[in-house]
Amino acid sequence: MKKILVVGIFLSEKNKHLIYRTAADQLAELLDKNGYATIKVSEHLGKIKRFIDTLFTIISKIFQYNIAIVPLYGGTASLLWADSASFLLKLLNKKVILIIHGGSIPQRMKINPGNYLRVIRRCDVVACPSNFIIQSLKKYNVDAVLIENVLNLKEYHFHSKEKFKPTLFWMRTFENAYNPLMAVRVLHHLKKKYPDAKMIMAGRDQGLLQQTIDLAKTLNVFDSITFPGYVDIEMKNKIAEEFDIHICTNKIDNAPVSMIEMMSLGLAIVTTNAGGIPFLVENKVNGLLVNIDDDKAMAEQIEFIIENENTGRQLVSSGLLFSKKFDEEPVMQKWKEVFNQLAK
Repeated sequence: MKKILVVGIFLSEKNKHLIYRTAADQLAELLDKNGYATIKVSEHLGKIKRFIDTLFTIISKIFQYNIAIVPLYGGTASLLWADSASFLLKLLNKKVILIIHGGSIPQRMKINPGNYLRVIRRCDVVACPSNFIIQSLKKYNVDAVLIENVLNLKEYHFHSKEKFKPTLFWMRTFENAYNPLMAVRVLHHLKKKYPDAKMIMAGRDQGLLQQTIDLAKTLNVFDSITFPGYVDIEMKNKIAEEFDIHICTNKIDNAPVSMIEMMSLGLAIVTTNAGGIPFLVENKVNGLLVNIDDDKAMAEQIEFIIENENTGRQLVSSGLLFSKKFDEEPVMQKWKEVFNQLAK
């Protein structure tokens, strides 16, 4: 069969230290491993360059592919990207699979559903990495298939925890949607009872790093926080040897891959209940949930895990089992079913 065009943001030698590996990059690797040759676009991080590169590739490679996979996130620029790419692809008589990632999309569709429905209904298949978006789309009579974001779990080493220390691992970009300031306040609460509490805050700066550092200094916890920037899989495995609890302070999200990474590494999960996170983390089953921006409640849940190691181990065990759904074999099987459907 012809190649499959995968639209997204892809790692390269120039950008690999600036971004975490994306769902599109991991999906393309999965397809290549299983005999589906891919065309990948784009490696540009700048929105305008990426937009132009995408449209140029769609046209210049027109005879090399029949199926295209296009992502849709919540922002205006992403909507324009997906809208333009899917319109051009259908104009060229290509089959289009739309993957809806954006955790803010259900709220945005309440305000202006037409812009999103125009893109969604144009595509041949709509896929979502969690049931959160699928349930929202049903209100608009849109059927979508659940295909989880893929992880090569062989790259993640499970670290069994007998006891849980007040060692926290936070990992997202420093921007408002991921609320890094809440993480600093959580550590501040914990240090009142656990003076040796510490935290790693990993990720690239999107405008809030300096404010996070300033708050840490104001609350006298700066010396207990490490800011390593981007961390790769090897570094994540090393961090998981020493750090026991993953905290997620997101205000908006859909199906964060980082959550599954932490489950596979053996960290206990304490997270906000933002967006689609409750579709991944079942409270008191494979993690603990708190309300958005409730740093006091998050600190209390972390303390509960530290003081109740049996419960902590049960959460970790359930998290590891849940993460298996995102491994390469079960996810690839779902993609094969979609490709077979389009072939018919």
